[in-house]
Amino acid sequence: MSPSISEQTIEQYIHALRQTPFQGEIEVSEASRLVHSVDNSIYEVKPAAVLYPKNSEDVAIVTALLAKPEHQGVNITAKGGGTGTNGQSLNTGIILDLSRHMNQILSFDAEKHQVTVQTGVVKDQLNAFLKPHGFFFAPELSTSNRATIGGMINTDASGQGSFTYGKTRHHVIALKGFLPNGAPIDTTQNNPLSETVANLIAPNVESMNAHFPELNRSMTGYDAKHFYEDETHNLKHLLCGAEGTLGILTEATLNVLPIPKYRTLVILSYDDFIASLRHSSYLMDAPVTPTSIEVLDDRVVERAQNDYVWEVNQHHFKGVDFDRLKAILLVEFNSDDEAELADSVAKFATYMQESQYSALLSSNVIQGEAAIKDVYGLRKRAVGLLGNIKGERRTMAFVEDCAVPPEALADFITEFKAVLDAQNLMYGMFGHVDAGVLHVRPALDLKTPEDRAMIRKVSDQVYDLCVKYKGVLWGEHGKGVRSEYCEPFFGDFYPVIRAIKSAFDPHNQMNPGKIAAPLEMTDATLKKIDATPMRGEFDALITEEMWNEYRRINFCNGNGACFNYDVHSPMCPSYKATRDRVQSPKGRAMLIKEWERRRCTDQNTPEFEEEIFKALETCLSCGSCTSECPVMINIPNARSQFMEVYYQTRKRPLVHTILAQSEERAPMLYQMRNLTNPLFKLPMTKSIMQKIGLVDATMPQDNGVAALVKAGKVTQWTIADVERLTAAQFDPEHSVIIVPDALTEYFDGHVLKDCIEVLHQLGLKVFLAPYQNSGKAYHVLGMRDQFKRSAEQQYKMLVQLSKLGVPMVGIEPPITVMYRKDYKQLFGTDTNVRLVQEFLAEYLAKAQSLPKATAATYYLMSHCMEKTSVPNAPALWQQVFTGLGLTVEVVATGCCGMSGAFGHLSAQAQLSEKIYDQSWRVKIDGIDAKDHIMATGFSCRTQVERFSAVNALHPVSVLRRALV
Repeated sequence: MSPSISEQTIEQYIHALRQTPFQGEIEVSEASRLVHSVDNSIYEVKPAAVLYPKNSEDVAIVTALLAKPEHQGVNITAKGGGTGTNGQSLNTGIILDLSRHMNQILSFDAEKHQVTVQTGVVKDQLNAFLKPHGFFFAPELSTSNRATIGGMINTDASGQGSFTYGKTRHHVIALKGFLPNGAPIDTTQNNPLSETVANLIAPNVESMNAHFPELNRSMTGYDAKHFYEDETHNLKHLLCGAEGTLGILTEATLNVLPIPKYRTLVILSYDDFIASLRHSSYLMDAPVTPTSIEVLDDRVVERAQNDYVWEVNQHHFKGVDFDRLKAILLVEFNSDDEAELADSVAKFATYMQESQYSALLSSNVIQGEAAIKDVYGLRKRAVGLLGNIKGERRTMAFVEDCAVPPEALADFITEFKAVLDAQNLMYGMFGHVDAGVLHVRPALDLKTPEDRAMIRKVSDQVYDLCVKYKGVLWGEHGKGVRSEYCEPFFGDFYPVIRAIKSAFDPHNQMNPGKIAAPLEMTDATLKKIDATPMRGEFDALITEEMWNEYRRINFCNGNGACFNYDVHSPMCPSYKATRDRVQSPKGRAMLIKEWERRRCTDQNTPEFEEEIFKALETCLSCGSCTSECPVMINIPNARSQFMEVYYQTRKRPLVHTILAQSEERAPMLYQMRNLTNPLFKLPMTKSIMQKIGLVDATMPQDNGVAALVKAGKVTQWTIADVERLTAAQFDPEHSVIIVPDALTEYFDGHVLKDCIEVLHQLGLKVFLAPYQNSGKAYHVLGMRDQFKRSAEQQYKMLVQLSKLGVPMVGIEPPITVMYRKDYKQLFGTDTNVRLVQEFLAEYLAKAQSLPKATAATYYLMSHCMEKTSVPNAPALWQQVFTGLGLTVEVVATGCCGMSGAFGHLSAQAQLSEKIYDQSWRVKIDGIDAKDHIMATGFSCRTQVERFSAVNALHPVSVLRRALV
């Protein structure tokens, strides 16, 4: 709690708010406050409460209440996507989160090229809506799948393409919102504030002009220059970039542009980073000006090569000498005329060749929307990729968006690099060279006081460089905690900035500490870059042993990739369904790290552990965060670790014992299936299961393996058999070992049978390894000792089988992925068990002749763990089917909501169905040929049958039928 805001003051305000017609949620839980104490910056500031307004009327109520004399000590900070890099949405008062409910697109006028949205709408959400109409909202940013329009307006955001398209403010037509006294703001209407502010500026125009630089990025927060030069004195100029310090924005009317029909991307590589910057200035003077020029340094590219994004991008970088590489330029051209675009690219190529630039290593031309999207996908991951370097020092945002005139960029960066090199700091660089903006992220370990001191040391020197080169410290990401540099930057015009704040917010209730304090408040100070609490200060309280035990999640840098709005993306289904940040990887990581700190400082309580448990029990352990998150935090593993400790002092429910033993007892249930299956169907049994906490139970099915063994189509081994095997007994080129799992051997047996049949028909000698418990259920439930025992037994067998030199395949994706992820983490080496399609694609590519099936089209829905861990897994099924004369369309889906046992739990039944509804149901309903739907996961097929009454097939089952 801030010293300036008493707990009683907040309690009184919250009590008063509860007496009003406010319809949204009011959160004062420790979990909610902690999750909102961080953004994508280095800071950690815990708020007193969090509000989630349902609509504009709620915001009016919240702000009107502030005006009452007894509540003038309360302050409000608006929050959108939480992707700010400088603490813009952090404060000790009340957080007003507009992203949960106020995310509707209100109207669209194609003729006027205008769209009106609530400010909680996500940028990519808006463009997905506009795309069918042929339009897009132009300002681009790397966090576009979670950044809200309100956040973009409040920081006047921009990114790639801003040289051509400008910043967010260039596309804002009108704004609506509320002042701190509840008075409405509508920038299309006359407002007395316009005249007030104009009168403040009028006698200070000369000073204003002297302090506002002439830059592509211009000056934001507060943009007095454009406000005053606009004859209408429209308040939108002041509100854009104001970071919520003047009022709360609830609606925005925006200008949208026609989507260019054609794009081409030219990838240039260089052996010198500074040389690439100098060359970019030359390239911007080409006969046809590029739409944008982006740069990536060698550290970003190196990290990308170790990320899943490289699998779909490496072929775009053919001919690049990575040993000499120091920079990549991405030069984009677009046009509505294909011939015109080709001509532009040709002229650019000629112009570039004429430069005979010695630092230039290679040039590749990329065409096609999918390919260009892949390359920009790599570019968008730059921040996260740099945040995932090894060691305790990680790249940090605090001097990451300086803007200077583009022609001065190379000299500016040369001196910038010298500042960092003098402190022996590693750093990565990327950004928008056409606009004179580079994102520079030095690596620091903010757990140490020495590195925390670097924030001040480096920031002051970089600020001086910005002034020297006639640039700004805050070129793209807003001021936030860095607002302390406003006064020296604005000089004698700064009192006018403060007077503007006074006119809008006389009691300093709107996001105090940012940009300016009201002129009358002599005791109101701005936040300081080294006095605002940093995450590292709290992290330093965690012991080294504890830190390393939970190391993977401790490096969550708040980038917010887990807030991806797209329901058809696999990333964190529980967050998408609940819109609760506590139930997101970022939220869960924050709570677990706080739990570590409290355990190390004897501050942990059972009550706080219950809040963590509540956040983690809705985690589906789907593992999407381990791949989709740029820093690859692993919430399922951390969940398992927490549950192990949590249940050391609590009794486990009976349902845990039943689920934990499901793999162990699967063979016995299979043998007794003729007896047990009828029992499972009895009403009394179902009633008992529901009391235990299960919606239903999966019943064993005949797998037909015995008949296949008898027919000579497969050889089934026992453990004793495995111990006697030698490599000399096999022809590795024409043999394959299936590593069975409980689901496909005992509960969905026909899939195992179909897999054997297909492999046999393709001329392979098929071997079935002995079934053993993989330990998956133990791991999910936090029974880690049992998991280790089971895993050690299975790992020992897999290592023994790998010595035979025969390819091993697994059918069920989550089990197969566990071998290459969790087992590798536990034992240090990969067991080399491949997905079926990985093996088939490679085998069929070498085959001399292939059987051909009758042409047909099938629709593939992949298991979320499969496609996030092995990004080309769906494409490999396409390759296999194409080779056999069949067509596969990959259907983009999120999680199905089952995820192993999650969907069978009574406590999660509603959430499971909600997750299914938001993606899978929509896609299933949109496919007419229901009998041609394929799903790779057993849990997915179960869920589709349960909620859509559709019998989705495993791809091997389709192949088995098609090849008969």
